[in-house]
Amino acid sequence: MLNNAFIDKKGKSSLKGDGLIQSSVNSLLRQQNSALLLQRGRQKIRASQAGQHLSVYKGRGMDFAESRAYMAGDDIRAMDWKVTARTGIPHTKIFQEERERPILIWTDLRAPMFFATRGRFKSVMASEIASLLIWKSWLDGDRAGGMIVGSEQQIEVRPARSKAKILQLLQHLADYSQQLAHNVALHHLSAQSESLAQSWKRLRRVTSSGSQVFIISDFRGLNNEAEKQLLSISRHASITLIQINDPFEQQLPKASQTKKQRFSLSNGQRFLRLNFANKKTREQYKNNQQQLTEQLLQLANRTKAKLVHISTKDNDNQRLMKLSRGAI
Repeated sequence: MLNNAFIDKKGKSSLKGDGLIQSSVNSLLRQQNSALLLQRGRQKIRASQAGQHLSVYKGRGMDFAESRAYMAGDDIRAMDWKVTARTGIPHTKIFQEERERPILIWTDLRAPMFFATRGRFKSVMASEIASLLIWKSWLDGDRAGGMIVGSEQQIEVRPARSKAKILQLLQHLADYSQQLAHNVALHHLSAQSESLAQSWKRLRRVTSSGSQVFIISDFRGLNNEAEKQLLSISRHASITLIQINDPFEQQLPKASQTKKQRFSLSNGQRFLRLNFANKKTREQYKNNQQQLTEQLLQLANRTKAKLVHISTKDNDNQRLMKLSRGAI
């Protein structure tokens, strides 16, 4: 986009605020280096289209491995009746988990994600984490795909074991991130952005059994209908919730500081000036934030999902540490 670009001293085109207020394809390509750090030592499986690990996630499909003689304690539901009839000796089927699983990464790039008081904007952090997970999936031999929901539309890329598809998904992430920044700058934000419930309903329809689903969002607008959709997805797929938040959302400035200044917030169309020195305002803000935190924790418990909290102020090492411990 011309309005967001400038020409540096070497004559190369760059984006203003790249990696800070918006993402470029180049910044998302660099996440491949971080993805290498997230890889764990797993025994490689020598097979066509095989991934590099056996999954510990629930809901994976099973591949037939072999038949062997029945042993006491074997599940009779796995009896191989054809081999048993042919040999006259009871045989049972042995299965192993699928070596390649579909990965779906749902990324929230709606208007509320264009916010930060420290570090990267939430939309940039979300795009970079999505890119990191996409590269990690590809390096592991899994099929990576995703859905991106923006302020005006959303797009879907089906899981595929293809570098071309990965580059396509990264391009969409960059486009949506830049479009969000562009719309905010020109006050062109749409009031018709898709809700979590609507988008997750679409996600449910494209999620195949045994998938690993990552949800990257600040989860603003989480309601009962959205929770129902995610609960339905969790019945046949594993879910990881990655909440992006800003320090300002977690802890307001001290009252002694707010007496000296007022805080102005904007959604690109309207401006709101808040007086956080007011005790009632502070309590209401605190209660709203606690309610969202508790709601998200309960949702994670109901869906048996992993829950990871990422702050906009987290540096690359802190982000990798949180993801490696909680999401990967």
